[in-house]
Amino acid sequence: MRTILDLCIRMDELAFATYTEMADHTAIPDLAEIFRRMAIEEQHHIGWWTDLAEAWEQGLVPDVVNDTEGLERHMRQLYQEMQETAPSDYSQVPDDLKLDIAARLEFFMLDPIFGELLDLAEPGGARVHREAYARHLERVIGAIEMFYARGDLARFLARVLRRAWRDNLALAAFATRDPLTALYNRRGLMTHLEQWQSWAQRYNRPLGVLLIDVDDLKSINDNHGHTVGDLALKSVAEALERTVRGSDMVARYGGDEFAIVAPETDAEELAALANRLVQAVRDTELHDWDGGNIELSISVGGVIAGPEAAIGTVDSLLAVADQSLYSAKRHGKNRIGEVLVYRPAEQVPI
Repeated sequence: MRTILDLCIRMDELAFATYTEMADHTAIPDLAEIFRRMAIEEQHHIGWWTDLAEAWEQGLVPDVVNDTEGLERHMRQLYQEMQETAPSDYSQVPDDLKLDIAARLEFFMLDPIFGELLDLAEPGGARVHREAYARHLERVIGAIEMFYARGDLARFLARVLRRAWRDNLALAAFATRDPLTALYNRRGLMTHLEQWQSWAQRYNRPLGVLLIDVDDLKSINDNHGHTVGDLALKSVAEALERTVRGSDMVARYGGDEFAIVAPETDAEELAALANRLVQAVRDTELHDWDGGNIELSISVGGVIAGPEAAIGTVDSLLAVADQSLYSAKRHGKNRIGEVLVYRPAEQVPI
């Protein structure tokens, strides 16, 4: 994993050096300024990878790569192709060729693995990094459309880069997103929860986790059909996302269950959040095909990994949240269970 992150750093260092050289050897002031801005942004990207590598060394980032050897080979090949793209002397390189080099560099960096790794760059920060890179890519595309001498080829290059970026996002979403609700799926949840767990333990901060079950979804499916059942799941997902804080993560855990990761949250705050979620779903309107009202409700279980205790494994943390959820279901549903404090050998009700 560290070798892979080092290759990410080297690729962006190469891109930084390339954009700097092209800016210094471009006679058109506006184009030179674009290249200079691209170089500055590449410095930021280097910072992302460097921070991620340091976090990995400290045990704050899970190893998400299954075939490390295969991925390392793939990335070394990408790096070699990037090196072959960049000439040693830019003083005689025409502007069209500079733009061609920029398009090639960014195309190499659109490999889906970079999107997946960026999701780990900072807990909860994936969207910020993706938006920043989208702006970076649009800067290259804009330069191609504005300064490339052959308009037909410029339009083609712009289409290629935009399509590659969309494909990159789609592949990353396919791996970590639930297609029905667009929330993180179980794989995305487990990856991010492992990272939040490591951060919380490292910095001695509390971490809250909620497990949520949609009450009587089977009955909705049986009485109204699975299409309405899917609408119920989507409605619950939307209510959860509207209610959580910006730093919280909502995921579809599987079937009729959802999960929420709530960093920097103590037991009282987690219970308050759970109650708001119950009320938000209770207030959600859902109608059958005849316009009849379908009542929605959820049961919620919660666990706090306290700063004074070792957090343990992700599975054990979720198992304790499941105990709390079972308590809510046992006492009549449409409520929250006792929030539990997780400790390695025992779970203590609050």
